[in-house]
Amino acid sequence: MRDRPYLLYTDKLSKTALHHLAFRYTADRVSYRDDLIKRHTSTSKSSYLNLQLHSSREVEAIKQICQNATKPIVLLEDLDVLLTYLHTRPNSHLNQFWRNLAATRQLACPIWILLPKTWATEMASKENLWDIRVKYL
Repeated sequence: MRDRPYLLYTDKLSKTALHHLAFRYTADRVSYRDDLIKRHTSTSKSSYLNLQLHSSREVEAIKQICQNATKPIVLLEDLDVLLTYLHTRPNSHLNQFWRNLAATRQLACPIWILLPKTWATEMASKENLWDIRVKYL
């Protein structure tokens, strides 16, 4: 199960607490938001993201984050940006993205996805997809 993503629900952690968490577990801290901006500005010709049309591409981007990691674990921050975006779009692809992410296997390293506790109630009905890979900090 080390090759699958894990969810860590937390209240807003300070930068110091996140740094300490990353140091304690020898983890790379990666911001999904920063990665998305970097990918979009370097490869896209469009000024629109249209993430709802490319949820599988975003799962692949998360896999690539694991490939590029320099430490044994990745702490992925700011994924709630994508979740909020998908949640607010008509004909939301949030459930599809969530299923694809939960079913992801063979990651280069474990990825711990940090989400605000407010997402715990939104995703409660989907947690059966995540087995025991959900923790609260």
